Amino acid sequence: MTKYFFTFLLFLFLQKNLIAQKLINWGYLGDVKYEVKYSEELGYNLHIATFGKSIADLDGKEVIISGHMIPLDPMGISYVLSQNPNSSCFFCGGAGPETVLELELKPSAIKRYEVDSVVEFKGVLKLNKIDDKHLTYVLLDAEPN
Repeated sequence: MTKYFFTFLLFLFLQKNLIAQKLINWGYLGDVKYEVKYSEELGYNLHIATFGKSIADLDGKEVIISGHMIPLDPMGISYVLSQNPNSSCFFCGGAGPETVLELELKPSAIKRYEVDSVVEFKGVLKLNKIDDKHLTYVLLDAEPN
């Protein structure tokens, strides 16, 4: 009986570790290259992302990452998480698109965050290869960790 109990505990331990989220840093998100292609349909250039293996393996997986909060709207409902503070983020010309992460917050996580406050989030990482309506990286079901 004891043998089965320890086997069961080992199974639970291994299962939890297999589905646990992965703590990542901004270096992972830097593993991307862009190719500019003109879209006849849209009438402008698109930046098409090609992801390296290290980040491609995390597509659709739950991850944890921390960064600076930057609001996208005056109501404080839409945010991006940035490697850098607001004054040197991608939108201000100080970095590239791989240094910001679009947050799709869980309803329970929607609140007003202070600009540049450092927050750790967990959520499901989505890699965006070509959709020009979203950033290169999107964290789905994002919530503070």
